[in-house]
Amino acid sequence: MSCIVLKFGSSILPDQSHLPHAIHEIYRHVREGRKVVAVVSAFAGETDRLLAKAKSFGDSPDQHAIAALAATGEAHAAALLTLALDRAGVPANCVDPGAIALRTHGAPLDSDPISIHTSAIERLLADKSVLVVPGFIGRDHLNRAALLGRGGSDFSALYIAAALKCPCVLLKDVDAIYNADPAVNHNASRFTKANYDDVLGLPEGIVQHKAVRFAKQHNVPLHIGAIGKPIGTIIANHAAQLGQRANENQSRPLRLALLGLGTVGKGVYEHALALPHLFSVNAIAVRDAKKHDIPPHLLAADAISAAKNDVDIVVETLGGLHPAREAILAALERGTHVVTANKAVVSRFGDEFAAVCNRTGAKLLCGAAVGGAVPMLEVLAGRDITKIEAVINGTTNFILDRLREGVPFAQAVAKAQAAGFAEADPSADLDGIDAAHKLILLAQRVLRVPLSLDDIDRTGIRKLDVADAQQAASEGKAIRLVASLARDGSKVRAAIAPRVLDESHPLAQAKDEHNCLIAQLATGEEITIKGRGAGRWPTAQAVLGDLFQLAHTQHAARAVHVSN
Repeated sequence: MSCIVLKFGSSILPDQSHLPHAIHEIYRHVREGRKVVAVVSAFAGETDRLLAKAKSFGDSPDQHAIAALAATGEAHAAALLTLALDRAGVPANCVDPGAIALRTHGAPLDSDPISIHTSAIERLLADKSVLVVPGFIGRDHLNRAALLGRGGSDFSALYIAAALKCPCVLLKDVDAIYNADPAVNHNASRFTKANYDDVLGLPEGIVQHKAVRFAKQHNVPLHIGAIGKPIGTIIANHAAQLGQRANENQSRPLRLALLGLGTVGKGVYEHALALPHLFSVNAIAVRDAKKHDIPPHLLAADAISAAKNDVDIVVETLGGLHPAREAILAALERGTHVVTANKAVVSRFGDEFAAVCNRTGAKLLCGAAVGGAVPMLEVLAGRDITKIEAVINGTTNFILDRLREGVPFAQAVAKAQAAGFAEADPSADLDGIDAAHKLILLAQRVLRVPLSLDDIDRTGIRKLDVADAQQAASEGKAIRLVASLARDGSKVRAAIAPRVLDESHPLAQAKDEHNCLIAQLATGEEITIKGRGAGRWPTAQAVLGDLFQLAHTQHAARAVHVSN
């Protein structure tokens, strides 16, 4: 199991509005196939507020009660992050440190961790790809709350990573440790490598010294980084090494042109505005400018002229085939990268786009086009896949479950439309066309074989009724529209059809907008990927995932260039 521990302190999460920053970083690792343990501090000022509240009960209140009260700050932030992850389509578990038996020894307000059950963590990560844990707190021998001292979330993250034998990254509001304050001294140099003793000689607020002493004693490396950027400093038992100066490390934000500000496009726009150190919006094309509050200088005449703008990335969320195709081609011809959520245009013109990319060096990323925030294309990329079975259309999930409840087919479709799952014309969903477009992308980008609509044996759900769904339910089963790909020599067999599955089957458990994919590898290994596959938040998160991938690549390339 590939795993990483990420620690988010109050400099990254000063309040609830900054939760998306943590989500972007977590999702970046999930897309790369890692399990993530996210250790969370309380929001800025919350611990001080709670400790002051405790002191209002007297000069020497019970220390364990203080610890229990202070712990609610981390618990509050961890629960909100988990809710935000779920909304964004990233499945996560959230547990109290007691659930993973993080035991402590010492004073209630300044304890040391002494043991943890890694098997409990592994079970939780097997259930969902992300585990959110409140930092700063553990449980003593009587299962009472105990704090790990000021800055103790660093210790929580490091201790968990050491137990799991996986990397630990402390996310900060600066991208590395510097030999002077880069906000004051622009000639301050970044430590690409730092020794434990170097860090212990720095102010306590950068990294908790108690955690560093533990790392030194057990020879556990620590990584320091910033949201959306490569690791800046590695702290370990090695000689210090200085790299770039602060004034050499100011990468300009990636310039974006946004094509479309509908449900998804607006979400991407808002995320980009909240990340000015990574992205700047330079042009926007919309069908009706009167519907949007857009600064006039950003408005482009049309999608194609916006795509020809002097930008780094074009984000296409128009939908449909035209003018999406022409705008994408205009951008790729200029060598401009494109990120799109448009499954129809990529499945139809994918070969044409690929030819231009090969010639110009531009990249076309379309993670959001299949599975929304469920990173199907990303996790399966480069693997030797022999078979794929997937539920990749949430509208049919919704309708089939309404049939199971006794709602007639026409009414079930109307309910799906009212709930925002189905379009005014639901044919693409009901007839399996939407699922077919996604299956084509899976074939092209994962199995690396061509596939067209005509190659897919396709049956929709129009012939199903209440009796079918309730008969399946009476037998402990559920009906799902299943898309499948199977290698057959140099070709693939592709099919989309309703299937009756045991209720315990992972595909049967995909409800409403949730998607699920099961892939079989040539080695016999099986991979299951699941999460929310549609809606504004998951789709916008998937688009941001592609943008973060491009941003991370740019920053890594710049770091290599400067160091050379």
